[in-house]
Amino acid sequence: MTTGVRCSANELRYGVYEGVITRLYKMLNGVSNHEALNCGGGAESDLADDLAARLLLAAKRLESAGVSSADGCVDYSQVARSEAFAEYVQLTQRLRAFDLQSLTTQEERKAFWINLYNALVIHAVIAYRPARSIRAVRAVFDRAAYVVDGLRFSANDIEHGILRANAGHPVFFREQFAPDDPRRLFVLESLDARLHFALNCAARSCPPIRFYDAKLLNAQLDVAARSFVNGGGVVIEKATRTIYLSRIFSWYARDFGSALFGYRRAAQLVLYAAQYLDDAELRQYTADRADNMRVRFLQYDWTLNG
Repeated sequence: MTTGVRCSANELRYGVYEGVITRLYKMLNGVSNHEALNCGGGAESDLADDLAARLLLAAKRLESAGVSSADGCVDYSQVARSEAFAEYVQLTQRLRAFDLQSLTTQEERKAFWINLYNALVIHAVIAYRPARSIRAVRAVFDRAAYVVDGLRFSANDIEHGILRANAGHPVFFREQFAPDDPRRLFVLESLDARLHFALNCAARSCPPIRFYDAKLLNAQLDVAARSFVNGGGVVIEKATRTIYLSRIFSWYARDFGSALFGYRRAAQLVLYAAQYLDDAELRQYTADRADNMRVRFLQYDWTLNG
């Protein structure tokens, strides 16, 4: 298995800010806090503040190089051979010296981290080469990481720490970043649940890969939510008054106003999903019966989206 390059001491300013359980988990799964996919090579950021814009353009070229517009599947072999991927990998090395505080608005920060997550997952599939599912790579969302501004951010750190306002992984019921962790400085001020329709985890049941522009972000996230809900993420069966929701709604029930993985305050999940239904009659039908709908969760297909 190809792994991330081990970062040298001068490439990281990351100390040990993790609890005993996290350190034990990483040790048992062979995850090193000194390993990242963008270590090695030149890191001088002569691109200054336009690095985020350059990364967005490079990520969009990645999308054009091997992502099917019809079904969202990725030809990872084609992407790996493309000039777009070579350019993107080179740019990620600049992230090590990138000043995160140059991202001044919430929209800039949110778009930057969503895009980085989606590109990191593509990079991880190419680097680790799972045959059938990204989950075949042990602890992949903790292993796959970039060093940004001298700090290591794994896919889990980006999702559960930065984008979900430090809510932490839903299974562990703790914050992602401890109080003395310097990465807390970059946590978003609030959690936007639409991000769950924008992040792609390299599985067939994930939302399709897209990259986002800070200036258009609100409209783009609405489109992502509608696309996911109407594209199979929500199925309504009127005959039995049952709503079938993507497992995402269960895993992140708290983000949608529910609790206990959707088994408490389930009506909040129904109302959240209903607002994005394209069919006006079905939208009204579902919203009016939110308290009385049977909520079920769809099986999640972790097969690689390639």
